[in-house]
Amino acid sequence: MDMNLLVFFFFGVLAVYSAVLLLLVHYWGKDKSSDTGIEQAFEYPVSLIIPFRNEVNNLPKLLSNLAKQEYASLQVVLVDDHSEDGGGEYVKEWLKSKAQDNFLLIQSQGQGKKAALESGVAVSNGLIVLTSDADCKLPAQWVKYMVKPFDDPKVQMVAGPVISKGGKKMFEDFQQIEWGSVLLMTKFFFQMGRPVMCSGANMGYRKAAFLHLRGYQGNHDCASGDDSFLLEKMSKRFGTDAIKYLSGKEILVRTKAQQNWKKLLFQRARWAKKWNKHQKWENAAGAIISALFTIFSLLSVFLLFGGAWMPLLFLLYWSIKVLVEYWSLNKVLKEYEMKLPFLSFMYTSFIHPLFVVAVVFLALFGNLTWKGR
Repeated sequence: MDMNLLVFFFFGVLAVYSAVLLLLVHYWGKDKSSDTGIEQAFEYPVSLIIPFRNEVNNLPKLLSNLAKQEYASLQVVLVDDHSEDGGGEYVKEWLKSKAQDNFLLIQSQGQGKKAALESGVAVSNGLIVLTSDADCKLPAQWVKYMVKPFDDPKVQMVAGPVISKGGKKMFEDFQQIEWGSVLLMTKFFFQMGRPVMCSGANMGYRKAAFLHLRGYQGNHDCASGDDSFLLEKMSKRFGTDAIKYLSGKEILVRTKAQQNWKKLLFQRARWAKKWNKHQKWENAAGAIISALFTIFSLLSVFLLFGGAWMPLLFLLYWSIKVLVEYWSLNKVLKEYEMKLPFLSFMYTSFIHPLFVVAVVFLALFGNLTWKGR
């Protein structure tokens, strides 16, 4: 292939990629009014459902955090998804010692997170159901902020941002930056009226709407996707105006960072495995386009095998990529009062394409397990 044509191709792709990122950031700064206050017309009975499996190491912090929620009419339903590490027994003893009358521990009536959530909804007494995960930390007034949009009778579902907890290692910075890209895309698609993703670690819905949709019926065969499949059902049945996304830092849920590359790769591969299970074309298109941009970035290494000036173009290509990603994703993280060093953004920019290829390979061909299943 003619090297001039190759240069034109790679920089053309980079220009499209940069334009997309800049467009996302442009919309990120808009629509601040979506973050409502906490003065409610009515204090709804709320049930917060937390499914857990083999989370005994996270349970002490989780239970302490949940006990600090500043909401009077709150029921906390802890659903043991057949833990094998004594997690259920730990929760039982904690409840005895703390006498938390609004906490309820139950055993899941099925297997998997979706079955655990359905079991929690079945025993819940709230009009509004909120969900999160056992490795998460919730702001003290999280419930108050999450239920406020339900003052609008049209609203059936609410979602909010999630990001991993930080640390001192570049690997943890990598995860936060990657989460930042997820938040950037999530908010954009909500603003466009085409929501395609959200996180079950920061989500709420009317119990009546969940029951009307028959929960996760039709989606139990896919291990992950309790959040995105429900979002798709809600959108299809009630319309996108019935789904609200709150992006403020007062609603931000912090999840535990993965401990190593293997766990991170397997987690992301489980999430990616459902790319073709959705009915909306945007889900599959988004996954495919993201993968293509990544592959083109890796193929830019061929510029090094051109003439004397080609390595300089290779350096220019990656310099532009790093700077655009830094400017875009740093803006997202700063909104949540996170300041990461420029070196972490450089590291992420170089490593992430390889990471995506590994995730795609595992999602397509890997034998994925989750907590012994």
